Amino acid sequence: MSSAEAGSDQSSATLQRRSVVSSFLFKYSDIHARAAEVALFRRSDKVRTYQHHLAPISGSIDRQADSTPLDAAWRELEEETSLTPSTVKLWRKGRPFTFQDYAVGREWTIYPFAFLLKSYPCSHTKVDKDNTSTDKTDGVVLDWEHDFHNWYDPEEVLHRLFEDGPEATVSGQKLVPRIADSLIRVYPEYELGSMPGKRLRDGLQQLQDDHASGARELATIALGILKDILVGIRPSEAYEGEANWEEWWRKVRLAAWHIWANGRESMGAAIASALITALTELDGFQRDGQYNAEYVEQLMSALIDERRAMTAELSQFFAAYVKHELLKDRREAHDGTTLRILTLSASSTIRESLLHLLATTTDIHTVDLRVLESRPLFEGVSLASSMLSSYQNRQSGDSNECEDNCPKLNITLYTDASAALASADIDLLLLGADRLTADGAVSNKTGSLPAVLAAKHVSPQAKVVVLSEVDKVAEGDGHSEESNQPAEVMRGWREAAAGGTLKGLDVVDATAGRGSATVAVEVKNIYFEQVPPSLVDSYITNDGIKEVSDIQRRSKWVGEQIRRFFDDL
Repeated sequence: MSSAEAGSDQSSATLQRRSVVSSFLFKYSDIHARAAEVALFRRSDKVRTYQHHLAPISGSIDRQADSTPLDAAWRELEEETSLTPSTVKLWRKGRPFTFQDYAVGREWTIYPFAFLLKSYPCSHTKVDKDNTSTDKTDGVVLDWEHDFHNWYDPEEVLHRLFEDGPEATVSGQKLVPRIADSLIRVYPEYELGSMPGKRLRDGLQQLQDDHASGARELATIALGILKDILVGIRPSEAYEGEANWEEWWRKVRLAAWHIWANGRESMGAAIASALITALTELDGFQRDGQYNAEYVEQLMSALIDERRAMTAELSQFFAAYVKHELLKDRREAHDGTTLRILTLSASSTIRESLLHLLATTTDIHTVDLRVLESRPLFEGVSLASSMLSSYQNRQSGDSNECEDNCPKLNITLYTDASAALASADIDLLLLGADRLTADGAVSNKTGSLPAVLAAKHVSPQAKVVVLSEVDKVAEGDGHSEESNQPAEVMRGWREAAAGGTLKGLDVVDATAGRGSATVAVEVKNIYFEQVPPSLVDSYITNDGIKEVSDIQRRSKWVGEQIRRFFDDL
């Protein structure tokens, strides 16, 4: 080992290693155009490092207090700005990175996050002659670590940082080291370019705001977003006219990573699988050195069409399962067989599978479908309505496969609290899936676990069956609850209070999220919960009936592909 190498190793060994969060606060300056601004905060003279430098909200991860880097980001955000989940939301997360700063004796591991103000003030923050912000419409209240903040165009900030390097200034202020690496990880629009960057920003917001579509539909939307982005990302002409394929391939994978990681985390399994399939096909362009824009568009359209065909394949396997597993020993009275099914929420996979069963079976006289209403958005009511209208239209149309032998469809809607009553004498409890973890646990709409437990107790002979495309299998065992706006829950309460049937709501309303030290009220609106694999009898997919071991193999494969395409970004 040379003396230079030995000196470098010795210097690295003496660095103090710190893991920190780097949280950027954004707001929309124009909600219609979704033009974003980013807040930068000037560090005060009371902090130990980088005094008087512009920075995001940052702080060390406390391994005792913070279970995840995101927990640390929320804690630091509230401590340094007074902002909470009632006023801001997690907008994006970036890939972590590590660097050494020998000037301060630190090796930093940075976890970048972006938060978005829930309200959208359109005016710029005013700054006086002392660089002190005077407009407090953004709700930020600074602690001792910063002495002022202002809002900036992230494109301009990044341009200056990459143009001028470490000596770059914004409004005459220096910036903390490697801030560009943190910012660009949560604001990829700069790297992608104007048109594809805007399409990514709009697409991410579309995925985040869509609470009506299921995982399969959101994955199809995600492919459509990537397809649109590809129109604006083409291999640039580099040396001697050769296309710069590495740059193109990085941008494609970067866009795909953000669609997966920052679109809708709870639906991320299906989105990841759809994007992995697309990247596998697109990888061929980089290796072959040939690019055909028309063919790329046709390829993405074909992948979208293939996804729509998945449900038809799954529906056939479900119909076969009902015939061979549920009806094989049924010999009922002369009026025929009644199949009693309980379900909840508004899974399009369940809807299409049931409609296919109704259209193709001749072994069932009546389908007794019981649907839990699925508060707070009442997706169960939507499912019942869609089933009724679709079945009536199919019976009257040319696609009526069972002709005059179609089963009778009876639908009964139950409140979520009536899961035990709705489970009486059922043959089948059908669950959709937004995510299947490596151990076979099912993430689905909140209310799924109580329904399963009720069915197991009231009708132990009933089968609990999960209907899910294989692309909803995720890497590992992670689960996202997705906590949403309490207003969705309280909307029904307010209607009842206005009608005079609910009293005292004003007390809860006034206290929720604003309680004193001794009295607190919090309204939870958690969308998803897990059903353990021990409570599931069968997994029916578009690739047939699967065992937990099949799910484990698929999960491992998904993880391998994620690392293959995204690890070097």
